[in-house]
Amino acid sequence: MANILNPLLYGLNLQRVYYGWWIVFASMIVLAVGAGIYWLGFGVFFLPLANEFSTSRTVLSGVIALTQLEGGLLGPVGGYLVDRFGPRRMMFIGVGIMGFGFLWMSVVESLVMFYVVYLLLISVGMSIGIRVPALVAPTNWFVKKRGIALGIATSGVGLGGVIVPILGWLIIIMGWRPTAAIAGIVIWAVGIPLASVMRHRPEQYGLLPDGRIAVSSIEPQQVSAGGDAIHAEEVTPPGESDVEATYSIAEALRTPVFWLLSVVFGLRQLIIGAIGLHQVPFLIGIGINPQMAAAVLGMTALTSILGRLGFGWLADRIPARFVMAITIGLAAMGPLILAYVTEWWHLIFFVLIYGVGWGGGATTMSIVRADYFGRRAFGTISGMMDFVQMFGLVLGPIFAGFVYDMTESYYIAFIVFAVSGTLGAAIMVFLRPPKQSIA
Repeated sequence: MANILNPLLYGLNLQRVYYGWWIVFASMIVLAVGAGIYWLGFGVFFLPLANEFSTSRTVLSGVIALTQLEGGLLGPVGGYLVDRFGPRRMMFIGVGIMGFGFLWMSVVESLVMFYVVYLLLISVGMSIGIRVPALVAPTNWFVKKRGIALGIATSGVGLGGVIVPILGWLIIIMGWRPTAAIAGIVIWAVGIPLASVMRHRPEQYGLLPDGRIAVSSIEPQQVSAGGDAIHAEEVTPPGESDVEATYSIAEALRTPVFWLLSVVFGLRQLIIGAIGLHQVPFLIGIGINPQMAAAVLGMTALTSILGRLGFGWLADRIPARFVMAITIGLAAMGPLILAYVTEWWHLIFFVLIYGVGWGGGATTMSIVRADYFGRRAFGTISGMMDFVQMFGLVLGPIFAGFVYDMTESYYIAFIVFAVSGTLGAAIMVFLRPPKQSIA
């Protein structure tokens, strides 16, 4: 695809743009599709699936809990594969699997088969094909501008909010099965071309992160093995690149900070996992029609873009641990607001506060990991941390569903989530980067 686009890029003088920004843009779009259909979109499928298979919210929440468990188990594997084979190859494979999974989901006839398809195809494809590559690649191409780069890339998750009301509308007029099939086709149509844009590390093309290039290797253009022109946006002499951490996975695992960060992120994920799945059912339960509930979810996702960009920019300027603490605190206010919602306009505060905190935290988690442990094994370290912190994503949705089934209310669950987020924010303030010993 990049070869096909080369003449157009020359005509528009766009090849003078540092190639890392094209990777950021590709990551943003593929995350928009993945998040809109998978992370956010499942909330729209939730009640139709529960009705189709005559099951409870606790049981159906179990599939999300298992996908998070699976994602945690696959995290180290997916991270290693991206570190070993590069994001482009893994995105081709994962997007292909995920799209096929949604096509198969459209024809399943039992809850058991739905579990199998969602766990073995959709979830696996999303993990190895979108989530890990789309975060690892931009992280590898930026250091000084990592915050804003990841902010732009992860804003795709917020843009995915536009897809949610469209899915809700399609389910209303066509049913969930044709909508699932359309989702699979869209994943292929968008994800496969964008996979060809991805590249692993700038050093493989004679560049340094952030678009800097050593004087001794300045050329009119750097050409990849596939013939794709890759340009730097600025030139700096050798020795002026920032010193960064270079932890291996074994070294990272030996630091207490790794485990404490994983716990803090897990406390945050209790909120994110539960709200992401149960927000639409909760809103319908308080009298909001399904399409409007999907629209509120979409607006929350769009609002998250402010947090992703704003806090990403801020993390380039002040210690990331403070930024992370703020975002967790804002996210914790979200379930607290929902616990006391009595009028529709109360949701405005939820959308603005929770949306910004959720989006900012999603960006800042990757920034903190990269700042604390470096790019050397970023994918593997991130995957291992996902494995540890998955307790939040697994327990959150199930706990919320269980509380609702027992009490016909989410109130207790929302209060617990608010407390967990507050605790996580307080711990984060004191978590400084580990000091790496130099042999």
